[in-house]
Amino acid sequence: MSGAPVEPRRPAEQDATRYVCAAAHVDAEFARRVVRELLVAEHRLPVPHPSLDLPTVVRHAIASRARRLYRDSVIVTVLVLAVAVSGWSAAAWYASLAGLWLILRAARRPAAGTVARNVGLLAALVWGFAALVLISLAATTADPFGLREAWHLSRPTDTGVAVRLGVPLAAALVSWLAVAAEEIAAYITVAERLRRDRFTPGRWLSAEPAWAQHALAVLGERLADGRLEHHPVADPENPFIGAGPQVLRRRWLIELGPAASRTASFDVADLLDRIGERLADGLGSLDPADPSDKGGEVTVDDCAISTVPALATRTAGNEVRMLPDAPDAVRRGAGPRVFRRVRIGGDPAGLTVTGFIHATAGAGLLQVELYGHVLGPIAQRYRVPDRTAPFGGAAALTCAVRAVRKLPGAVFTAPRAVVRTAADPIRRRRHRALLGRAAASGLTVTAGATYDVREAVAAKPGTDRFADEDANLYLAVIERRVREELRPLLPAGTTEF
Repeated sequence: MSGAPVEPRRPAEQDATRYVCAAAHVDAEFARRVVRELLVAEHRLPVPHPSLDLPTVVRHAIASRARRLYRDSVIVTVLVLAVAVSGWSAAAWYASLAGLWLILRAARRPAAGTVARNVGLLAALVWGFAALVLISLAATTADPFGLREAWHLSRPTDTGVAVRLGVPLAAALVSWLAVAAEEIAAYITVAERLRRDRFTPGRWLSAEPAWAQHALAVLGERLADGRLEHHPVADPENPFIGAGPQVLRRRWLIELGPAASRTASFDVADLLDRIGERLADGLGSLDPADPSDKGGEVTVDDCAISTVPALATRTAGNEVRMLPDAPDAVRRGAGPRVFRRVRIGGDPAGLTVTGFIHATAGAGLLQVELYGHVLGPIAQRYRVPDRTAPFGGAAALTCAVRAVRKLPGAVFTAPRAVVRTAADPIRRRRHRALLGRAAASGLTVTAGATYDVREAVAAKPGTDRFADEDANLYLAVIERRVREELRPLLPAGTTEF
């Protein structure tokens, strides 16, 4: 078979995917959300993102989720055994750990304010002190403040003291080892497998359950569907999902006069073409010291967005597929809205500013809409693989110390995390049953995309002052260019609108 050789992707083009994969190993909740939104919730279509390899991101999220599932399972097993052996004294140790957890949480939240932070620390210290008194009564022969005599509590035997002290300490040690092992595994994955020269998209990372393998195959088929790419189905409340938070919204209504409605209709496409050509030429220099700077890489194209429900159908192999556009004109309504999309920013991992422009004309009126969205950079937040040294003695010590800090939280959240993870395949089967019923009866389902991994890991507005300033300048220039093209359409004697 002949043909031009496929040029391999440059490492820089994979940086966005690498950084999002690193976020899956750093942020446990993000990894769980990726699996839940892209694999479990099969009744919704994913957001197509040309700069991200979503299947690879999901594989890393599955690996991170599986690693924490093993850790949480060990912790839950150890806690059950400790309670079975040491009796109610385990509750005293659990209460003391809760006090330590409250102290750590209060100390890590300076944004709550000085008063709230000090009140939280005081409450945590009182809690911790009360827990120590409870441990003294349950696991030792001491009588703090005469409480044992006042409450008529018997003193434990020497064997009972050893069991009530040793078993909880052994349980804490095993739990710490489980947390430390998970930290080391995450460190090695980020430092070795996510390095720029070793990163391999789609690489097998861990044992994936059968339901996850099937869901990955379904996700790959959906992303390969050209109809989804050209007509994405979005949530009506957030039709521009994947472009970042909306920070600009302008709507102009211009009176064209009675002639525009009686003769030939106003050429909206020509207006959008002129605006697009002006923006495609560059935004001009945003840096007075560098006149050659054109304000970032600018791309202009059409983007059709549909906010109607999707149609679930059955294909060969009895598989349920979802089509972005319902064939019934009544359900489709006006069909997908086509926007002229202006994107600024050539680095998929950096700042991206997007403007969506739409224009309609009729009855002598012209309506022009401009929406500005800013997608924060992820390089500054999750450039962990580029800054992490290879694993060694210093890294092992760092992981051990981090495991000590994470131990209280891991102990308290482990039971809930195990239950949530075990429920994922059950929830997926329920969603597939919903799609099966819709496909059998020809009904539509609410399938708008509500989650985008690129937005989830992007820096929030206000965290990068320089990026915020650049975004504001880009949006200001876009709005000015649109106003300049609309100004000749204003009635005589009118200069502003």
